[in-house]
Amino acid sequence: MGKLTEILKGLKLGEPQTFANMRVYPLHVANGHKRGYQTLTEGLKTGEVQITEVSEGGSVPDLKVKNTGGLPVLVIVGEELIGSKQNRILNTSVIIPANTEVLIPVSCVEQGRWHYTSRAFDSSDSTAHFAMRKMASENVTKSLREREEYDAKQGQVWAEVERKISSHQTSSRTRALRDVYEQTEDELKQYLEAFKVPEAEGVVVEIDGVVMGAELFDHHETLRDLWGKLIKGYALDAVERKHNPRTAATAHLTPQAFLEAAEKATEEPYESVGVGSDVRLTANEVTGSSLFWEDRLIHASLFNAKV
Repeated sequence: MGKLTEILKGLKLGEPQTFANMRVYPLHVANGHKRGYQTLTEGLKTGEVQITEVSEGGSVPDLKVKNTGGLPVLVIVGEELIGSKQNRILNTSVIIPANTEVLIPVSCVEQGRWHYTSRAFDSSDSTAHFAMRKMASENVTKSLREREEYDAKQGQVWAEVERKISSHQTSSRTRALRDVYEQTEDELKQYLEAFKVPEAEGVVVEIDGVVMGAELFDHHETLRDLWGKLIKGYALDAVERKHNPRTAATAHLTPQAFLEAAEKATEEPYESVGVGSDVRLTANEVTGSSLFWEDRLIHASLFNAKV
């Protein structure tokens, strides 16, 4: 039995919250350790973390993170970084050790800009949407198998940004995913206000009655800190599907069945770009990734492979 599978078997689902076409189930997992890291937002707020281009000229698939604080910093897959020469998203979840400088793998979500608007990056108030995170996760898994690289396939990322801009009928001079969020702000705000942070360590999210995915952390505190970003990411797809109804997924799994399918998935461990191990998850119904550090699950993102 793999590390992640063992943890998934111990999960408990709680009662859901519902708003419009989206439903969020709390996930509870027991843990017996203190949280030994901080989130990116916390690190940026104290000034202990700085994210910049790797050089003056920059490099699209890489950014430099300098952590001068006494705690490691967690950055999660799909978390958006805004500013510098162009906006990016993380290709995988990473723990940046204390007092360390690390290069992290990213993808551009702003194709039409390559000039400085700031010297360092700030953290966005959202992650990339579900469809983007799922696609990037699957591409990284293939890249790790073939070349041991965290490559989310930049061309496909740009194509998904273009699809999202078109689907939401938004405009963007620099072809930026951020513009879709900003121009959909009024509708997204309704979802953010409707869903309250559960006393849990994770969530399973349904849209239009179909399980989209799940997020799981080792502590409620981390879910609380990242709650707005994650819900906003899922809500953007909920808004799209509300205005553009689609055929339901070919495999309609209940939240419990989704988690049980994840338990049967194949686990593939790889060395993380920070510390710990990056464990990829593959099955017919579920894909995703998880980050382990000191034999503890820090973050797992699971996606319905059929949507």
